[in-house]
Amino acid sequence: MRFVCVTPNAAVDRILHLNQPRAPHGLNRVARVIESAGGKGMNVARVLKALGAEVTVAGFLAGLNAGRFKALLERDGLDGPFVQVAGETRECQILVDGTGQPMEINDPGPWADASDWERLAAELPEGRLVVSGSLPRGLSPEEFKSFLTDVAERRGEEPIVDTSGPFLVAAVAAGAALVKPNEHEIGLLSAGVADPVEAAKEVNARTGVPVLLTLGAAGAAYVGVESAFVPAPAIDAVNPVASGDCLLAAFLWASAEAWPPAEALRLGVAAGAANARHGGGGRLSREQVFEQLRQVAPAGALG
Repeated sequence: MRFVCVTPNAAVDRILHLNQPRAPHGLNRVARVIESAGGKGMNVARVLKALGAEVTVAGFLAGLNAGRFKALLERDGLDGPFVQVAGETRECQILVDGTGQPMEINDPGPWADASDWERLAAELPEGRLVVSGSLPRGLSPEEFKSFLTDVAERRGEEPIVDTSGPFLVAAVAAGAALVKPNEHEIGLLSAGVADPVEAAKEVNARTGVPVLLTLGAAGAAYVGVESAFVPAPAIDAVNPVASGDCLLAAFLWASAEAWPPAEALRLGVAAGAANARHGGGGRLSREQVFEQLRQVAPAGALG
């Protein structure tokens, strides 16, 4: 199966490794820099490719950073249609000092209105559509819902969506094939339900949309026709940024290979943990994912 990974708000990601704890109000000297073509959809695409899937990437680019992004994309062996829009492709700075959660500083990104999204839709090749990450400025949640329903009608299947805020709400309203909120985002979809897993159950029961719920260091849950929970293994995390994207990618790859949902979830949790162990950014090998899988507990039923 070919996957088409759309990153609406693509970025030049820069992971900045410090040799000392970060100084919040002082000078921070960087020891090592890792640059990559970034955005959540790019992380998903890299892991899918590492696992053996055929992958095409797509999205919006703008300004001087478009050239940097394309060069980094070529380095990763990825390609696909990108629509040129107004503004500037964002940069995302990720400061890692080994003392805890990295600091992230993200530019706002370019401007892409409904006509730009229509141009993108016209250029998307065949394949399983995955829309991941924040959206550039210029589109309303209602227009995003229309985009999702229109591409579903054209392609004969609903897209998979991983986004946040009102655009996540719009994706559920559009009947997405799958959404991937985290333990904080799920509350937007099920007001008044405090427990994230119970909220995911409520969303699925009310809308029929399957939910892949990431729970940080606690693990992840899947709620659909079948449901399961997998705890995260104990690891020494270096940089957890993009672990949720890696989890989604591995889950989708395993599902396309006809793995049962519970086992696909285990592989997803393994990929997320391996990403955090090996430096973040979605730069994983198949061997690293399957090595980590040996440390992941069997899936259990949801309470």
